[in-house]
Order: sequence, then structure tokens, then C-alpha cells
Amino acid sequence: MGKKLRILLIAVVVIVVLLVAVPFLIPVNKFRPTIEQTASNALGRKVSVGDLSLSLLSGSLTAKDLSVGDDPKFSPSPFLTAQSLSVGVEVLPLIFSKTLNVTGITIDEPQVTLLRNPAGQWNYSSLGASAKPATKSSSTAPASTPEISVKKLELKTAKSSLALRLRKSAIPTTTSPSPPATFP
Repeated sequence: MGKKLRILLIAVVVIVVLLVAVPFLIPVNKFRPTIEQTASNALGRKVSVGDLSLSLLSGSLTAKDLSVGDDPKFSPSPFLTAQSLSVGVEVLPLIFSKTLNVTGITIDEPQVTLLRNPAGQWNYSSLGASAKPATKSSSTAPASTPEISVKKLELKTAKSSLALRLRKSAIPTTTSPSPPATFP
């Protein structure tokens, strides 16, 4: 009984060490240009992310310093910035059946700038409207974008700013911090 328990304990320790070590061996930052391009095409806005990190234990990919550009008709500054963005996925379906099941998205310290022009249009109204169709770089690329459902969206310490353009000048409002919010 003692020998079987020892073997089981060693196996568990090896698995835990692999789960902790493997993310350091996978160069996730090499996927940054692909992630930025795919997100930019989907939103129709320039998207940039900072350092990427992977955690197999929690099943998440985290991007630091997220920035989503604004509609150039409204502002040259970003529409959305965030300290980090974490996307959680179910690891086993991803590995074995290559199915992406998003368990949650957490945006840490997002700051959104909402602008309205004199015609009554908002800067968020064009998000995704001018999205570029995906280019087929290889014959194995899927024909359409897969549907993704998100089980949970969490915003931590969000701030927003609002400006209404009545004529040529803007009337800014103050930014307002908010408590963490979770959307099931």
C-alpha cells in the first residue's frame, strides 16, 4: 500500500510541476501580432496588447495594457484602455476536441471614452461595423468566424468619460470610477 501511494504522490507532483512549467516553455508572445490583427479586424479598430501570459492551472490567457482605438471621425485617442484582459477557457475541450469554450472574461481597470457628435451618433456605434473580412492565408482556415459564448464578464474598477459635441466644442464630463461588476 505504501509503494502505490508513493507512486501516486510522485505522479501528482509531476503533473503539477508540468502544469506550472509548461506555460513558461510556450512562447505565447509570438501570437501577439495574430491576436492584435484578428481583434482589429473583428472590431474595425486598431487593437494593441502588451505582454501575454498563459496559465494552464486556471485555464486563462492574460494580456497586459489593452488598447482599442477610437473611430477616427471622433478622436485619435483610444476608445478603451485597460490594465489587463484575462480570457478563461475550458482547457480539456480545447486540447482534446479543439473546441473553444470561454468561461469568462475579466477586464481590469477599463477606461472607456464615450463621445457623441452633433448628429447624435456615438463613437461606439461603429464598433465592428467596418470590420474587415478574414483573409484566407491557408486552406485549413475556417470559412467563417466561430460563434463564441461567454459565461461571465467581469469589470474591475471601471472608469468612463463622456463628452457631448454640440457644435465644434465638446462638453466633457467627469470620469466616474465604479465598483467591480460581474455579468453572468
